[in-house]
Amino acid sequence: MEIKGINMVWLSEVDLTNLNSGEGESNFVDVKKFKKDNIEYPYVSGQAMRFYLRESIRRDLNDNEAMCLPNNKGETCGNIENCINCDLFGFMTTIKDKGADVRTSPIKISPAIGLLPFEDNSNIDFLTRKHRVGEGEKNKGDIVNVEIGTNIYKSGLSIDVRAVGAIEIIKENENSNVPSELEMDFKLKNENERYNRIKKVLNGILSISNYSKQARLLVDFTPDIFAISLQNQYNHRLQKLFILDEDRNLNISRINDILDDVLEYSNDIVIGWTSGIINNEIDVKKVFKDKDIQIFTPKKAIHEVINLINVDD
Repeated sequence: MEIKGINMVWLSEVDLTNLNSGEGESNFVDVKKFKKDNIEYPYVSGQAMRFYLRESIRRDLNDNEAMCLPNNKGETCGNIENCINCDLFGFMTTIKDKGADVRTSPIKISPAIGLLPFEDNSNIDFLTRKHRVGEGEKNKGDIVNVEIGTNIYKSGLSIDVRAVGAIEIIKENENSNVPSELEMDFKLKNENERYNRIKKVLNGILSISNYSKQARLLVDFTPDIFAISLQNQYNHRLQKLFILDEDRNLNISRINDILDDVLEYSNDIVIGWTSGIINNEIDVKKVFKDKDIQIFTPKKAIHEVINLINVDD
């Protein structure tokens, strides 16, 4: 089966922390929040999630691999053949007298949204910001209030496989009655290099760690429960797989409905599972087993997906 799209959706339980601060004030550090049905939930922005993933991949580079850093204008090198960063995450580089060279990222990543109400799972931490004082002077400091909370976050990732290592070019037809066509101009040495970059993304998800406030609010934000589909049709349907209620139960009907759809164009769906995250664990696992979908621990699930990619490439 030709793999055109790889989708991953996951849940991650976190302990007391502040993963992504909002605007706040001088002495108040808040958590980014959104409202649903007039109830506030925390979230981590898509921009932050992309940064966490990018830095996780950067930590895993081999000696012969490179990821550029933006210059003082915020522009990157634009060399997708040699730069994993520009290939996977896209870029916009200005070209003098021509405009801009733009690459759309083949990786789409969602914000991580908290699924439990913030008010019921949060607190305000009081910190002291000390000032440097001279000898003999009285110690001084400011009180800083920091919003922190626990939650279960949902996030997702989609990879447009054919766009990794390639750019779209418009093929103009000489016959004006025939519409122009889009072709993929492959820039890498071979297909193995394409799949090596995809594997770095999958491994990178399990190692994200550069989120904010970790010096004093250390947590693990890697996926605890997830599903990955290898699809011969590119779409984001799998992203709707998980709905969690306030009692920490996943919606069984939703899981059945989405899996029935995705299995129409996916030969392989793999589940990663950490016990103790949700309350109806037995019922959810039965749904997967009834559909002959294998369940692994998160690390083994990623290895299983990588093995499947190796077979298919």
